[in-house]
Amino acid sequence: MSGRGAQGSRSRLIVVSNRLPFAFRRAPEGGWIAEPGSGGLISALMPVLRDRGGTWIGWPGAPGGVREFSSALSAAGSDAGYRLVAVPLDEDEVREFYLGFANEVIWPLFHDLPTFCNFDPAYWRTYQRVSEKYARAVASRSHRGDFVWVHDYHLMNVGAEMRALGTEARLGFFLHIPFPAPDIFMKLPWRKPLLEALLQYDLVGFQTARDRRNFLACVDALLPGTRHERRVRVGAFPISIDVDTIVRQAASTEVTRKAAELHRLLPHRTLVLGIDRLDYTKGIPHRLQAFHELLQRC
Repeated sequence: MSGRGAQGSRSRLIVVSNRLPFAFRRAPEGGWIAEPGSGGLISALMPVLRDRGGTWIGWPGAPGGVREFSSALSAAGSDAGYRLVAVPLDEDEVREFYLGFANEVIWPLFHDLPTFCNFDPAYWRTYQRVSEKYARAVASRSHRGDFVWVHDYHLMNVGAEMRALGTEARLGFFLHIPFPAPDIFMKLPWRKPLLEALLQYDLVGFQTARDRRNFLACVDALLPGTRHERRVRVGAFPISIDVDTIVRQAASTEVTRKAAELHRLLPHRTLVLGIDRLDYTKGIPHRLQAFHELLQRC
């Protein structure tokens, strides 16, 4: 691993996620414009890096090489208070890694929807290749003593790839979706290598105690008597949000004015608001059906 830090240097935080916390779009005059991203992961992690500083590594969300995004990344990171590093993905990688393995295998299986799964072997091969790409990006920018915090089901394999590169940084992983019980996890053709990859982290975190129990039960069932050179800690750490910032935003003049406008335009009505991208993983048709049932019962 390159970039070995000096003894006694301050530990740095390096966050790794599938997407960067900014979305990049083409500017009319050329170049890229960075716009704040959205979602639970970004809402939870952005305040941590904003207050502490560090580096966030991820895909910029658009095709292009690292150099192409360098100016926009530098500007967005300077304003945010932490460094941004892009991991470029080509169209095939986006299709087979993100749309394929992440969204057609892991997401539905971990949510107990196996009929939505497409266990295409090409997806797994691309998942491994992209994990290696992320690992190289992290390893070239991390030192011994740094804490690398990898997030969510897209990047479960990154820890194993970083160990293969000889990293000396501390590695943590947090899963933002449920972890399935053994009878569900057993349906995954690549269950053992994925489980072994998760055990390459120093700390593995889950949202709930049930997810933690399911993970340990899968380890007991698939890797009985496994011994590791390193102690792996496993815990449940319910994710939170930056409450103070949200309270300030809710009390802002802009929000107050918009709320008054909605009350004026839609008097004596109850509003039901949902904000999600148009993706089957969000279950939008099911929500609309539930809303339909609610209206029929009222």
